[in-house]
Amino acid sequence: MAINLKRNRFNTKLVFGGLPLAALLLLSSSASAQVITLDKSQTLDEKRTGWLPYIFSTDSLDTSIGVGGFTAGTIQPQASLFGTGFVTANESALLSGSANNFQLGDSDLIFDAFVLLDHFTDQRFYADLDNNLGQPKAGSNDSDQDDFITGESDEFTLNLTLKYPLPIGAQTRSDSPFHIYTTDQGLLMSEPSGGKEWNPMTSGLTTIATQFFYTYRNLSDYEANADELEAETNGLSFWLEYDNTDFKINPSYGSRQQLILSSDFGWGNSSNSWTNIQFDAAKYFNLGTSDWFKQKVLALDFWTANTPSWETDPDNPYIVSHRPPPSYGSELGGFDRMRAYPSGRFHDKSAVYYAAELRFTPQFQEMSDWPIIKYFEVDWFQIVPFIEAGRVGPEYNSDLFVKDLKTSAGIGLRMMAFRAVVRLDVAVSDEGTSVWAMIKQPFSRFGG
Repeated sequence: MAINLKRNRFNTKLVFGGLPLAALLLLSSSASAQVITLDKSQTLDEKRTGWLPYIFSTDSLDTSIGVGGFTAGTIQPQASLFGTGFVTANESALLSGSANNFQLGDSDLIFDAFVLLDHFTDQRFYADLDNNLGQPKAGSNDSDQDDFITGESDEFTLNLTLKYPLPIGAQTRSDSPFHIYTTDQGLLMSEPSGGKEWNPMTSGLTTIATQFFYTYRNLSDYEANADELEAETNGLSFWLEYDNTDFKINPSYGSRQQLILSSDFGWGNSSNSWTNIQFDAAKYFNLGTSDWFKQKVLALDFWTANTPSWETDPDNPYIVSHRPPPSYGSELGGFDRMRAYPSGRFHDKSAVYYAAELRFTPQFQEMSDWPIIKYFEVDWFQIVPFIEAGRVGPEYNSDLFVKDLKTSAGIGLRMMAFRAVVRLDVAVSDEGTSVWAMIKQPFSRFGG
């Protein structure tokens, strides 16, 4: 979940995209399945709990109040639970929770779960409901930024994830399925998990995983082809990840590759069967230290997606079957990719994305005793300029990778809080400016 405050060239309205930063700080304590990060003064057996009320206001939600909380180590030493909820003045509401890092018996299987229930009275979708052949399809690469609809929506989402870390590479040095990092003021102190050589048998962390997903979305105030937006989708995602970085939470060198296959098989009351394939590759370069910075890192990312099940009506290219619903499939926009644009701003059969970040960690980090900041156990902060390019397209061909790319650029503020990274990114494009608050560094989302 994330919060997006968007200001475009034509108005000054705020557009909501999820949770406020206060709740995200609590969520960060349980953000990274399979790996555990401890300060040099901590032990795995320590228990931690926390909660925080919050209040915020956006154009689409009005004034909102909520509370978030977490507990870690109370059921299993490495496991954690998180929950949050809020209500708004315009009668919207959200409730969500997650369970992370639960070990199944004495096996090496790791279980995560996520549930979301919400009701929004002013939800936005970039979608065509009239199939007008006289203009670009809503959400396509050439579509107008104002080609969206708003209305009332209800959603229920459930994700159940099972991971298996392969006993190769850095994992051969452990008798547990969890890799434990030890840090000193948020910087890696223990042995790196990878990055010095590219060989899954001797370096890095390799994981295979599957996730059951289910989403039900019910809409009102929409006419015509509302089934393009309504969704009852369920299926499985499978992925293979090779993380060959030194420090999975905040890499300074090495690389990461991930291949993901997601499919709705049309089971039960599924609205539509579909299949989507994604590939992500990130590379990190340690640029050393200086009088001003204790760490400088160049981070690069490449991501691409295709929907082989996509079928277009030969008489009307705006009518598509076997397409993923919103929030699934080949999409750009939001807190991870093309951050100057709203979530789901661009979507089509295929997509490509390129990004580069310079992550500067200043020598000055005297924040551990500051009021409020002290509560969140902040170890360091980073200043991160970044640039992005990408596009969506109706075909997966060479033009997709080089022609008519959209661009986004900005600067971020990152913090290590509760041994996890929390970020605030500001990005600009020719369609305006967006501000996102989120957990985790970019380029490390789906598989943890």
